[in-house]
Amino acid sequence: MHLSANKTTPTEASTKFQSLNSSEVKRLFQLAKPEKWTLACAIGLLAVSSTITMAVPFALGHVIDIIYTADAVDIKQNLQRVCLVLSGVFLTGAAANFGRVYLMNVAGQRITRTLRSSVFAAIVKQEIGFFDVNKTGELINRLSADTSLVSQSVTMNISDGLRSTAMALAGVGMMFYMSIELAVVGLGIVPPVALMAVWYGRYVRNITKGVQDTLAQSTQVAEERIANIRTVRSFAQEPQEVRRYDTNIDNVLRMTFKESLARGIFFGLTGLSGNIIILSVLYYGGGLVTESALTIGQLSSFLLYAAYVGIAMGGVSSFYSEMNRGLGASTRLFELMERTPTIPVHGGTSSFPSCVCVILCGQLL
Repeated sequence: MHLSANKTTPTEASTKFQSLNSSEVKRLFQLAKPEKWTLACAIGLLAVSSTITMAVPFALGHVIDIIYTADAVDIKQNLQRVCLVLSGVFLTGAAANFGRVYLMNVAGQRITRTLRSSVFAAIVKQEIGFFDVNKTGELINRLSADTSLVSQSVTMNISDGLRSTAMALAGVGMMFYMSIELAVVGLGIVPPVALMAVWYGRYVRNITKGVQDTLAQSTQVAEERIANIRTVRSFAQEPQEVRRYDTNIDNVLRMTFKESLARGIFFGLTGLSGNIIILSVLYYGGGLVTESALTIGQLSSFLLYAAYVGIAMGGVSSFYSEMNRGLGASTRLFELMERTPTIPVHGGTSSFPSCVCVILCGQLL
Protein backbone atom coordinates (compact mmCIF):
# COMPACT_ATOMS: atom_id res chain seq x y z
CA MET A 1 0.00 0.00 0.00
CA HIS A 2 1.42 3.38 -1.04
CA LEU A 3 0.27 6.64 0.46
CA SER A 4 0.18 9.88 -1.44
CA ALA A 5 0.16 13.31 0.09
CA ASN A 6 -3.34 14.08 -1.13
CA LYS A 7 -5.00 10.68 -0.67
CA THR A 8 -4.38 8.68 2.47
CA THR A 9 -2.67 9.50 5.73
CA PRO A 10 -1.45 6.95 8.29
CA THR A 11 -4.32 7.87 10.59
CA GLU A 12 -6.91 7.39 7.85
CA ALA A 13 -5.37 4.15 6.72
CA SER A 14 -5.37 2.74 10.24
CA THR A 15 -9.15 3.07 10.40
CA LYS A 16 -9.38 0.86 7.32
CA PHE A 17 -7.34 -1.91 8.93
CA GLN A 18 -9.79 -4.70 9.59
CA SER A 19 -8.83 -8.26 10.44
CA LEU A 20 -5.78 -10.22 11.45
CA ASN A 21 -4.34 -12.36 8.66
CA SER A 22 -1.30 -14.54 8.19
CA SER A 23 0.56 -12.12 5.92
CA GLU A 24 0.40 -9.35 8.53
CA VAL A 25 1.60 -11.71 11.26
CA LYS A 26 4.44 -12.95 9.04
CA ARG A 27 5.50 -9.39 8.22
CA LEU A 28 5.48 -8.52 11.92
CA PHE A 29 7.67 -11.50 12.80
CA GLN A 30 10.14 -10.56 10.05
CA LEU A 31 11.22 -7.71 12.30
CA ALA A 32 12.64 -10.23 14.77
CA LYS A 33 14.64 -12.17 12.15
CA PRO A 34 17.98 -10.37 12.81
CA GLU A 35 17.71 -11.39 16.48
CA LYS A 36 16.78 -15.01 15.78
CA TRP A 37 19.73 -16.54 17.66
CA THR A 38 19.24 -14.35 20.72
CA LEU A 39 15.54 -15.16 20.72
CA ALA A 40 16.27 -18.87 20.19
CA CYS A 41 18.50 -18.89 23.30
CA ALA A 42 15.81 -17.07 25.26
CA ILE A 43 13.16 -19.56 24.16
CA GLY A 44 15.46 -22.43 25.19
CA LEU A 45 15.82 -20.91 28.65
CA LEU A 46 12.05 -20.42 28.66
CA ALA A 47 11.58 -24.16 28.08
CA VAL A 48 13.86 -24.93 31.04
CA SER A 49 12.14 -22.52 33.43
CA SER A 50 8.65 -23.59 32.34
CA THR A 51 9.48 -27.27 32.78
CA ILE A 52 10.72 -26.62 36.30
CA THR A 53 7.68 -24.50 37.12
CA MET A 54 5.27 -27.21 35.98
CA ALA A 55 7.16 -29.86 37.95
CA VAL A 56 6.57 -28.02 41.24
CA PRO A 57 2.96 -29.20 41.88
CA PHE A 58 3.90 -32.83 41.19
CA ALA A 59 6.87 -32.57 43.56
CA LEU A 60 4.79 -30.93 46.29
CA GLY A 61 2.17 -33.64 45.98
CA HIS A 62 4.90 -36.23 46.38
CA VAL A 63 6.15 -34.44 49.52
CA ILE A 64 2.64 -34.43 50.99
CA ASP A 65 2.27 -38.16 50.34
CA ILE A 66 5.61 -38.75 52.06
CA ILE A 67 4.39 -36.88 55.13
CA TYR A 68 1.12 -38.81 55.31
CA THR A 69 2.34 -42.31 54.40
CA ALA A 70 5.94 -42.70 55.56
CA ASP A 71 7.06 -43.85 59.00
CA ALA A 72 7.93 -41.18 61.53
CA VAL A 73 11.62 -42.19 61.43
CA ASP A 74 11.87 -41.93 57.62
CA ILE A 75 9.87 -38.70 57.22
CA LYS A 76 12.72 -36.37 58.19
CA GLN A 77 15.30 -38.09 56.00
CA ASN A 78 12.96 -38.19 53.01
CA LEU A 79 12.03 -34.53 53.42
CA GLN A 80 15.68 -33.45 53.65
CA ARG A 81 16.54 -35.34 50.48
CA VAL A 82 13.54 -34.03 48.53
CA CYS A 83 14.00 -30.42 49.69
CA LEU A 84 17.70 -30.50 48.81
CA VAL A 85 16.94 -31.68 45.28
CA LEU A 86 14.14 -29.11 44.90
CA SER A 87 16.45 -26.30 46.06
CA GLY A 88 18.89 -27.10 43.27
CA VAL A 89 16.07 -27.33 40.75
CA PHE A 90 14.61 -23.99 41.85
CA LEU A 91 17.99 -22.26 41.56
CA THR A 92 18.34 -23.61 38.03
CA GLY A 93 14.86 -22.32 37.20
CA ALA A 94 15.67 -18.86 38.60
CA ALA A 95 18.86 -18.66 36.51
CA ALA A 96 16.97 -19.72 33.38
CA ASN A 97 14.23 -17.17 34.03
CA PHE A 98 16.83 -14.42 34.50
CA GLY A 99 18.50 -15.33 31.21
CA ARG A 100 15.17 -15.41 29.39
CA VAL A 101 14.10 -11.95 30.55
CA TYR A 102 17.54 -10.43 29.93
CA LEU A 103 17.90 -11.79 26.39
CA MET A 104 14.33 -10.87 25.45
CA ASN A 105 14.81 -7.29 26.64
CA VAL A 106 18.13 -6.96 24.82
CA ALA A 107 16.59 -8.27 21.60
CA GLY A 108 13.60 -5.96 22.04
CA GLN A 109 15.80 -2.88 22.41
CA ARG A 110 17.79 -3.80 19.31
CA ILE A 111 14.62 -4.31 17.29
CA THR A 112 13.29 -0.96 18.53
CA ARG A 113 16.50 0.78 17.45
CA THR A 114 16.44 -0.81 13.98
CA LEU A 115 12.75 -0.09 13.53
CA ARG A 116 13.09 3.56 14.54
CA SER A 117 16.02 3.99 12.16
CA SER A 118 14.05 2.47 9.27
CA VAL A 119 10.95 4.54 9.95
CA PHE A 120 12.94 7.77 10.30
CA ALA A 121 14.84 7.05 7.08
CA ALA A 122 11.51 6.49 5.29
CA ILE A 123 10.03 9.72 6.68
CA VAL A 124 12.90 12.02 5.69
CA LYS A 125 12.82 10.70 2.10
CA GLN A 126 9.22 11.84 1.54
CA GLU A 127 8.33 14.87 -0.55
CA ILE A 128 7.47 18.17 1.10
CA GLY A 129 3.78 17.74 0.37
CA PHE A 130 3.75 14.67 2.60
CA PHE A 131 4.60 16.84 5.62
CA ASP A 132 1.73 19.21 4.81
CA VAL A 133 -0.70 16.31 5.28
CA ASN A 134 1.07 14.36 8.04
CA LYS A 135 1.87 16.56 11.01
CA THR A 136 5.15 16.39 12.88
CA GLY A 137 3.62 15.37 16.20
CA GLU A 138 1.89 12.37 14.65
CA LEU A 139 5.09 11.19 12.96
CA ILE A 140 7.04 11.58 16.21
CA ASN A 141 4.44 9.45 17.97
CA ARG A 142 4.94 6.74 15.36
CA LEU A 143 8.70 6.85 16.00
CA SER A 144 8.33 6.63 19.78
CA ALA A 145 5.17 4.86 20.96
CA ASP A 146 4.41 2.60 17.99
CA THR A 147 7.97 1.31 17.56
CA SER A 148 8.21 0.38 21.26
CA LEU A 149 4.84 -1.38 21.14
CA VAL A 150 5.79 -3.38 18.05
CA SER A 151 9.17 -4.48 19.42
CA GLN A 152 7.56 -5.64 22.67
CA SER A 153 5.02 -7.63 20.68
CA VAL A 154 7.68 -9.75 18.97
CA THR A 155 9.92 -10.23 22.03
CA MET A 156 8.59 -10.17 25.60
CA ASN A 157 5.00 -10.68 24.52
CA ILE A 158 5.96 -13.76 22.49
CA SER A 159 7.98 -15.05 25.44
CA ASP A 160 5.08 -14.57 27.85
CA GLY A 161 2.66 -16.09 25.36
CA LEU A 162 4.82 -19.20 24.88
CA ARG A 163 5.21 -19.52 28.63
CA SER A 164 1.47 -19.29 29.23
CA THR A 165 0.74 -21.74 26.41
CA ALA A 166 3.27 -24.24 27.76
CA MET A 167 1.81 -23.91 31.26
CA ALA A 168 -1.72 -24.45 29.98
CA LEU A 169 -0.85 -27.50 27.88
CA ALA A 170 1.36 -29.07 30.54
CA GLY A 171 -1.19 -28.34 33.26
CA VAL A 172 -4.05 -29.89 31.30
CA GLY A 173 -1.89 -32.89 30.44
CA MET A 174 -0.97 -33.51 34.08
CA MET A 175 -4.59 -33.09 35.15
CA PHE A 176 -5.67 -35.83 32.74
CA TYR A 177 -2.70 -37.96 33.80
CA MET A 178 -3.79 -37.85 37.45
CA SER A 179 -7.54 -38.22 36.94
CA ILE A 180 -9.45 -38.12 33.66
CA GLU A 181 -12.78 -37.88 35.43
CA LEU A 182 -11.70 -34.93 37.59
CA ALA A 183 -10.03 -33.19 34.63
CA VAL A 184 -13.24 -33.29 32.59
CA VAL A 185 -15.14 -31.72 35.50
CA GLY A 186 -12.55 -29.00 36.07
CA LEU A 187 -11.98 -28.04 32.43
CA GLY A 188 -15.63 -27.81 31.41
CA ILE A 189 -15.48 -24.02 31.72
CA VAL A 190 -12.48 -23.57 29.39
CA PRO A 191 -14.26 -23.52 25.95
CA PRO A 192 -16.54 -20.53 26.72
CA VAL A 193 -13.58 -18.64 28.24
CA ALA A 194 -11.53 -19.30 25.09
CA LEU A 195 -14.30 -17.91 22.88
CA MET A 196 -14.55 -14.86 25.12
CA ALA A 197 -10.78 -14.35 24.78
CA VAL A 198 -11.00 -14.26 20.98
CA TRP A 199 -13.78 -11.66 21.07
CA TYR A 200 -11.93 -9.64 23.67
CA GLY A 201 -8.71 -9.56 21.62
CA ARG A 202 -10.48 -8.13 18.59
CA TYR A 203 -12.35 -5.58 20.69
CA VAL A 204 -9.22 -4.35 22.47
CA ARG A 205 -7.38 -4.13 19.17
CA ASN A 206 -9.92 -1.62 17.83
CA ILE A 207 -9.82 0.40 21.04
CA THR A 208 -6.02 0.47 21.05
CA LYS A 209 -5.90 1.81 17.51
CA GLY A 210 -8.22 4.61 18.61
CA VAL A 211 -6.04 5.36 21.65
CA GLN A 212 -2.88 5.51 19.53
CA ASP A 213 -4.52 7.81 16.98
CA THR A 214 -5.92 10.25 19.55
CA LEU A 215 -2.56 10.23 21.38
CA ALA A 216 -0.83 11.08 18.11
CA GLN A 217 -3.22 13.99 17.59
CA SER A 218 -2.56 15.41 21.05
CA THR A 219 1.20 15.06 20.54
CA GLN A 220 0.84 16.85 17.22
CA VAL A 221 -0.99 19.79 18.84
CA ALA A 222 1.59 20.11 21.61
CA GLU A 223 4.56 19.92 19.24
CA GLU A 224 3.19 22.54 16.85
CA ARG A 225 2.28 25.04 19.58
CA ILE A 226 5.58 24.69 21.41
CA ALA A 227 7.56 24.98 18.17
CA ASN A 228 5.65 28.18 17.32
CA ILE A 229 5.46 29.62 20.83
CA ARG A 230 6.55 33.06 19.62
CA THR A 231 3.52 33.30 17.34
CA VAL A 232 1.21 32.08 20.11
CA ARG A 233 2.68 34.64 22.52
CA SER A 234 2.44 37.46 19.96
CA PHE A 235 -1.31 36.98 19.59
CA ALA A 236 -1.89 36.19 23.30
CA GLN A 237 -3.41 32.81 22.43
CA GLU A 238 -2.02 30.87 25.41
CA PRO A 239 -5.42 30.18 27.08
CA GLN A 240 -6.98 29.08 23.79
CA GLU A 241 -4.10 26.72 22.99
CA VAL A 242 -4.26 25.24 26.50
CA ARG A 243 -7.98 24.57 26.04
CA ARG A 244 -7.30 23.00 22.65
CA TYR A 245 -4.67 20.68 24.09
CA ASP A 246 -6.93 19.83 27.04
CA THR A 247 -9.67 18.83 24.59
CA ASN A 248 -7.28 16.44 22.83
CA ILE A 249 -5.98 14.80 25.99
CA ASP A 250 -9.56 14.48 27.26
CA ASN A 251 -10.29 12.44 24.13
CA VAL A 252 -7.29 10.24 24.95
CA LEU A 253 -8.54 9.87 28.52
CA ARG A 254 -12.01 8.78 27.37
CA MET A 255 -10.51 6.16 25.08
CA THR A 256 -8.26 4.81 27.84
CA PHE A 257 -11.27 4.64 30.19
CA LYS A 258 -13.04 2.50 27.60
CA GLU A 259 -9.98 0.27 27.27
CA SER A 260 -9.66 -0.01 31.05
CA LEU A 261 -13.32 -1.01 31.37
CA ALA A 262 -12.89 -3.77 28.79
CA ARG A 263 -9.72 -5.03 30.47
CA GLY A 264 -11.31 -4.95 33.92
CA ILE A 265 -14.38 -6.91 32.83
CA PHE A 266 -12.35 -9.49 30.97
CA PHE A 267 -9.75 -10.16 33.63
CA GLY A 268 -12.43 -10.19 36.31
CA LEU A 269 -14.31 -12.91 34.42
CA THR A 270 -11.06 -14.79 33.72
CA GLY A 271 -10.17 -14.78 37.41
CA LEU A 272 -13.69 -15.92 38.31
CA SER A 273 -13.47 -18.81 35.85
CA GLY A 274 -10.15 -19.90 37.37
CA ASN A 275 -11.65 -19.86 40.85
CA ILE A 276 -14.66 -21.86 39.64
CA ILE A 277 -12.29 -24.48 38.23
CA ILE A 278 -10.50 -24.76 41.60
CA LEU A 279 -13.78 -24.89 43.53
CA SER A 280 -15.24 -27.62 41.32
CA VAL A 281 -12.03 -29.64 41.55
CA LEU A 282 -11.94 -29.27 45.34
CA TYR A 283 -15.58 -30.39 45.72
CA TYR A 284 -15.45 -33.30 43.28
CA GLY A 285 -11.90 -34.31 44.19
CA GLY A 286 -12.75 -34.43 47.89
CA GLY A 287 -15.28 -37.13 47.10
CA LEU A 288 -12.65 -39.12 45.17
CA VAL A 289 -10.27 -38.91 48.14
CA THR A 290 -12.92 -40.31 50.49
CA GLU A 291 -13.40 -43.17 48.00
CA SER A 292 -9.59 -43.73 47.94
CA ALA A 293 -9.54 -43.05 44.19
CA LEU A 294 -7.01 -40.25 44.82
CA THR A 295 -4.43 -39.59 47.51
CA ILE A 296 -4.26 -36.30 49.38
CA GLY A 297 -0.97 -35.50 47.62
CA GLN A 298 -2.47 -36.14 44.18
CA LEU A 299 -5.45 -33.93 44.96
CA SER A 300 -3.12 -31.16 46.14
CA SER A 301 -1.07 -31.45 42.95
CA PHE A 302 -4.25 -31.45 40.87
CA LEU A 303 -5.46 -28.25 42.58
CA LEU A 304 -2.14 -26.53 41.88
CA TYR A 305 -2.24 -27.58 38.23
CA ALA A 306 -5.81 -26.28 37.99
CA ALA A 307 -4.62 -22.95 39.42
CA TYR A 308 -1.75 -22.89 36.92
CA VAL A 309 -4.16 -23.51 34.07
CA GLY A 310 -6.34 -20.63 35.27
CA ILE A 311 -3.33 -18.29 35.40
CA ALA A 312 -2.13 -19.52 31.99
CA MET A 313 -5.55 -18.84 30.45
CA GLY A 314 -5.27 -15.21 31.53
CA GLY A 315 -1.73 -15.08 30.15
CA VAL A 316 -2.76 -16.48 26.77
CA SER A 317 -5.63 -13.99 26.57
CA SER A 318 -3.27 -11.13 27.43
CA PHE A 319 -0.83 -12.37 24.78
CA TYR A 320 -3.58 -12.38 22.17
CA SER A 321 -4.71 -8.84 22.96
CA GLU A 322 -1.12 -7.50 23.07
CA MET A 323 -0.36 -9.16 19.74
CA ASN A 324 -3.38 -7.42 18.25
CA ARG A 325 -2.12 -4.11 19.64
CA GLY A 326 1.27 -4.74 18.06
CA LEU A 327 -0.33 -5.55 14.71
CA GLY A 328 -2.33 -2.34 14.79
CA ALA A 329 0.81 -0.30 15.47
CA SER A 330 2.92 -2.19 12.91
CA THR A 331 0.40 -1.48 10.17
CA ARG A 332 0.95 2.28 10.55
CA LEU A 333 4.72 1.86 10.61
CA PHE A 334 4.82 -0.36 7.53
CA GLU A 335 2.64 2.13 5.65
CA LEU A 336 5.29 4.78 6.29
CA MET A 337 8.22 2.49 5.50
CA GLU A 338 6.70 1.20 2.25
CA ARG A 339 5.47 4.54 0.95
CA THR A 340 7.16 5.65 -2.27
CA PRO A 341 7.74 9.43 -2.37
CA THR A 342 6.15 11.18 -5.35
CA ILE A 343 9.35 13.18 -5.77
CA PRO A 344 12.40 10.91 -5.34
CA VAL A 345 15.36 12.09 -3.29
CA HIS A 346 17.84 10.93 -5.93
CA GLY A 347 17.30 11.05 -9.70
CA GLY A 348 14.26 12.54 -11.41
CA THR A 349 14.18 15.86 -13.26
CA SER A 350 16.05 19.01 -12.28
CA SER A 351 14.30 22.28 -11.54
CA PHE A 352 16.72 24.14 -13.86
CA PRO A 353 18.69 23.00 -16.91
CA SER A 354 22.32 22.26 -16.12
CA CYS A 355 23.56 25.11 -18.36
CA VAL A 356 21.44 27.63 -16.42
CA CYS A 357 22.86 26.34 -13.15
CA VAL A 358 26.42 26.82 -14.49
CA ILE A 359 25.68 30.40 -15.57
CA LEU A 360 24.08 31.28 -12.22
CA CYS A 361 27.01 29.81 -10.29
CA GLY A 362 29.47 31.79 -12.47
CA GLN A 363 27.61 35.01 -11.79
CA LEU A 364 27.60 34.40 -8.06
CA LEU A 365 31.32 33.77 -8.09
